[in-house]
Amino acid sequence: MIGVARDVVAGFLLVAGAALALVAALGMYRMRDVYARIHVATKPATLSLVATLAAAALRAPSWSAAALLVLALLLQLWTTPAASHLLGRATRRAGVPPAVPDAVDESWTDD
Repeated sequence: MIGVARDVVAGFLLVAGAALALVAALGMYRMRDVYARIHVATKPATLSLVATLAAAALRAPSWSAAALLVLALLLQLWTTPAASHLLGRATRRAGVPPAVPDAVDESWTDD
């Protein structure tokens, strides 16, 4: 009975991960500037990976394999926000304007 419930939860997580990956792919196509694309590449893609790795950890054949999947998940959650922040900062410093010209960036200072 527990095995069936685990299979159902893992299947649901896989479907949710695939749906979030589709949302991220469509968002990359639909967004018009680099800043919005950074957001789309970070949020839904990371959540997709979380759902997929959680499903794989539920179906892992051993505890050590599940621990490696959880470690990969934690490293992804730790590095993706930092990488997207640095990418956005580098884009801003390169002088790429946002698609919305009246957007106010009060945090930006010329160093």
